[in-house]
Amino acid sequence: MSGDEINGDTDAMREFASRIMGSLDKPPVSNISRIDSSTACPGGLDSLCMHLTGAENETIQQLQTFITQAEQGFAAYSAFVQQTAANYLRADETARQEILNTFVSQRPEDLPKVDPRLVTPHSGR
Repeated sequence: MSGDEINGDTDAMREFASRIMGSLDKPPVSNISRIDSSTACPGGLDSLCMHLTGAENETIQQLQTFITQAEQGFAAYSAFVQQTAANYLRADETARQEILNTFVSQRPEDLPKVDPRLVTPHSGR
């Protein structure tokens, strides 16, 4: 790319963003990772139960935090891609309008003169 233009496939951007958002409609992992309270230690196994349930409670909390951050990140990225596609379309429309306005508002006397060195076209000769 020469660096003097930006090309963006806005249809692909919107499709990508909708797939990201669609993936958030399905739970990424089972509901066990979304427990509301800590696992109790009902007894048994003496002190092992306390250590195992403590590790489980800490791990599940970290997993819940990670899943929440991933979901928020997907939503933010999807919104960014959607906004970028809209910006591309707006810029294209603005440029199109500017070209049309310039073309329509150009007065014949403002047009450049034809260079006399150019040969007059003679079709068929």
